[in-house]
Amino acid sequence: MTINVYEENGTTVIAPEGKIDHVTVEEFENKINELGETNDALTLDMAGVEYVSSAALRAILNANDLMEGKGGLTLKNVNNKVMEIFNITGFADYLNIR
Repeated sequence: MTINVYEENGTTVIAPEGKIDHVTVEEFENKINELGETNDALTLDMAGVEYVSSAALRAILNANDLMEGKGGLTLKNVNNKVMEIFNITGFADYLNIR
């Protein structure tokens, strides 16, 4: 997995590429925690994510909790396969997905 970070409209965007699973989730979580401490809002650009495991779902939920009370967490460019996982697990109702 590769994690790119860029700014877009004054918001920090984290753009992982590849699979977020038990092997890569620690790197993903560390990047979110690092940037979440110093930013009021974060966006996860999920365009390059082909798979999310239950460990990834936990990390995304933790990121959402971390950013709650600040500017929030937004997910964008979620592909159909990952969106189906969000729908089945109920995450689609809980997360800010655009």
